[in-house]
Amino acid sequence: MIYFLKVVRAEMVKQHKNYFHNKSIYISLFFWPMLVFLSTYYGYKPFNMDKIRNHITYLNSSNVILFVLIGYVSMSFFRSLVQSAWRFSTERIFGTLELIYLTPGNRLAFVLGNAISSVFESVWLFVVFSGVILYIKGNAFNANIASALIGIMLVIVLSLLWGMLLNSLFLYSRDTGFLFTILEEPMEIFAGIKVPTAVFPLWAKGISYVFPLTYAAELLRRALLNNESIYDLKNFILVSIIIGAIMMVITIFFLKTGEAHAKETGSMSLF
Repeated sequence: MIYFLKVVRAEMVKQHKNYFHNKSIYISLFFWPMLVFLSTYYGYKPFNMDKIRNHITYLNSSNVILFVLIGYVSMSFFRSLVQSAWRFSTERIFGTLELIYLTPGNRLAFVLGNAISSVFESVWLFVVFSGVILYIKGNAFNANIASALIGIMLVIVLSLLWGMLLNSLFLYSRDTGFLFTILEEPMEIFAGIKVPTAVFPLWAKGISYVFPLTYAAELLRRALLNNESIYDLKNFILVSIIIGAIMMVITIFFLKTGEAHAKETGSMSLF
């Protein structure tokens, strides 16, 4: 376990030095998600909230900013990992991955370290901004603390597992850049971050069920805005655990098959 944690820490330090070496990077990491959040919030202004409440009973004009904010904080965790996995594919192209695989380092610890580094480096400034909004609009909360804590934990855990899965996919082949396009904007749309999934047509709801962010964001919103208990949210929690387990199994499978394929071809820098 100690060696596993050392590998995780080493990968976190490496990623930090590679991608967060300049302080100006943190400015963009703060302002870009903030602007996207504000554009979405003001996009709700022209709509009649009473009609939306026919689908989401706990959503109203006083807490809509919190509804959007909770979704975007959750989205920030997942988005940063999609981007990090996309950058991570360059390690295969430039031969870094070959050097790593020559070491006895645990492969799962390797992708976990990359995921942890990316998620916390990328979202902490946005979380600070969110804290200010929550302080201003705190009276609009109707929270169940126990459910909220579980929701926060599931957002973090599912985002890390999502990042590990994407890292393993990007390691399997360097021709996976199209996944960045497929998983970036569609996840934001179909996971209910911009538009609640409750108002989706049936075909769009079917797509939303694929993304773990859908369940994590909705669970956290219900816990913080509708005071739903752990028992009320048991289905969301159960589905989140099942999806997390599936992602872990798939990640391990791709790590093993990817390495086996590299050994067979003699190179990790080619397709």
